Amino acid sequence: MITNNVKPRWSFYLTWILLTCICIPIAFMLSFGILALIKYFAGDFIYVNGVRRITEDYLFMYILIPIASLLTGAGQYALLRRYLPRMGGWVLATLGGWLVGVFLIALTGWLNWSDERLYLEGALLLMGLAIGAGQWLLLRRRLPQSGWWIAANAAAWGLSALITTGNSLDQFGVITLAILPACITAAVLALLMKGGISTQPNGV
Repeated sequence: MITNNVKPRWSFYLTWILLTCICIPIAFMLSFGILALIKYFAGDFIYVNGVRRITEDYLFMYILIPIASLLTGAGQYALLRRYLPRMGGWVLATLGGWLVGVFLIALTGWLNWSDERLYLEGALLLMGLAIGAGQWLLLRRRLPQSGWWIAANAAAWGLSALITTGNSLDQFGVITLAILPACITAAVLALLMKGGISTQPNGV
């Protein structure tokens, strides 16, 4: 494995945390703006398969997830591209991880878990696993021991659910979900970067 001795400075990880943190609040604001526009034209209620739904409640996650994942992926890619080769797929990998996570959460929802608290913790854990796995597909060819990236994301999202009070994400929960994964992934990324950076995919 050919390595590049140029390693990011501490400012890289601080910027990583800041960018990752602000993506979710920005995504929330953009989602509410888009929903307001949709409600202006479609009204407060929409019909889905003949069933009347509250427009904002029904469409919110369909709008939030793509925006949050694209913002997060784009911000992280802007930082990583300076130190890791061929990272153009990072945005799509991040988007794919978020979408797979949502799909897995939908599957667990169909199982009708009786403990709503367990549902929130399990849902966020699945999101972390899916996002970490999607991004790991790129990192595994560029950083040694990158399997820890999946564990870091799973732990970060899972701990966010443990810290959050209740069985839903309130304002405190959203802030936790923005800060904790950013800090944990920055710490793990720093450790991975110290192990050497591959300038050519090693095919593993």
